[in-house]
Amino acid sequence: MVLFNLIFRVLDDKKGQFGINLIFLALLIGSATLIMMSGYSGVVANIFSINPFSTFLFLLFTSGLFLVNIIAFNYSENYKDFAVIANFALLGMYLVSASVSVITIFLGLELASIPMVFAILLSKRGIEAAAKLFIMASIAIAVLSFAIVILYGATNSFALSSYSGPFVIAFAGLLFIAALGFEASIFPFNVLIPDVYTGSPAYVTGMLGGMNKKVGLVALIQVLILIFISDKQIFILVAILSVLTMTYGNVVALVQRNTKRMLAYSSISQAGYIMIGIAAATQQGVAASLFQIFAHMFIFIGMMGIIAMLERHNRAEVDELIGLNGENRYAAFALSLFMLSLIGLPLTTGFIGKFLLFLSAINAGLAWLAVIAIVNSVISIFYYLKAIMAMYTEKDAGRPIKMGKALAFAVLVCVVITLAFGIYPQPIINLVNSAAGFLYP
Repeated sequence: MVLFNLIFRVLDDKKGQFGINLIFLALLIGSATLIMMSGYSGVVANIFSINPFSTFLFLLFTSGLFLVNIIAFNYSENYKDFAVIANFALLGMYLVSASVSVITIFLGLELASIPMVFAILLSKRGIEAAAKLFIMASIAIAVLSFAIVILYGATNSFALSSYSGPFVIAFAGLLFIAALGFEASIFPFNVLIPDVYTGSPAYVTGMLGGMNKKVGLVALIQVLILIFISDKQIFILVAILSVLTMTYGNVVALVQRNTKRMLAYSSISQAGYIMIGIAAATQQGVAASLFQIFAHMFIFIGMMGIIAMLERHNRAEVDELIGLNGENRYAAFALSLFMLSLIGLPLTTGFIGKFLLFLSAINAGLAWLAVIAIVNSVISIFYYLKAIMAMYTEKDAGRPIKMGKALAFAVLVCVVITLAFGIYPQPIINLVNSAAGFLYP
């Protein structure tokens, strides 16, 4: 797929490149679905593991890039370059998802994150955001390398296997959390994330918040569950970081005026919720985290599609959402639905994800963590409802804002997934249970 993108880039054929991307991504989605249905598991070349966990993530990230491609095609001035970069990033996500060692996780994370620096640079105003993302990626590389070296020195192995023993292994665990904290937007390693999201084009922000940061959480799940599962102190730290992350994201989001910046802090809080399942350190907890990763990816990409449309009309502030319902009822409905789902409105995927996370925490003896998460959900109501109320506040009749058919389709997919699997979540619950079960044989 990367090769075909390079060929069409040389030929300077934007429509042809867009078409071949959608065809290949659709084929990959179909292939991942068939592999999941067949129940196939195996290791390829002693490097990649094809299993229920990896195939679920293949399907998830490929679907995400399919939607991001549609948004980028309509709102990017440099779609041809972005498509090439995005495919390299997708390859990195595949590497992380199918990793059997910390080395492939390292390579996959860098292949997923570094190309996004160049994706941001495609925008004329993205230099500062790209520089900040590069700084974060560089720090993550350095700390992750140090963690891998220490782990190898203590165990003489790079494998994703459970180790216990000397203090140095626990120290390596702390370094892994710090390194992957930059990749996953975990407090306090996320200080530059809002600046990166705000300074990036909306379609790039959609990929960063919807996919790249989720890869960091996936890597954190693999490392902590497969390597450090016997170290209970590590998971106590994860629970504490979960509280700090969700609280920081929600409280700071309350005072934001820029819509994209508010949603950036919202995505940070979502990382805190997802960490609840990791802190539980149970199969039920990991399954709940995977469900919330699934739910938030489609919600965030859908929101960024609408933000891309608004940015084209120079409407970046929350106050500038006023009257959106009168200008485009579909956009107002979809954006409101996504925000309500993030609050935890019943019959949406956001509600199911939070319910599963809170239940896993209670069953793992972390009821206090569930209570704090519920309080944070209440806090989030204030800034989400502020935006929703603005959209449905009437103002003097303005010119209707048209949404292209392609973008409308991408947003519709996100809306349907948010509602359909909120009303009937069992198919996804079965998939995430199977995926988590691979980590708990």
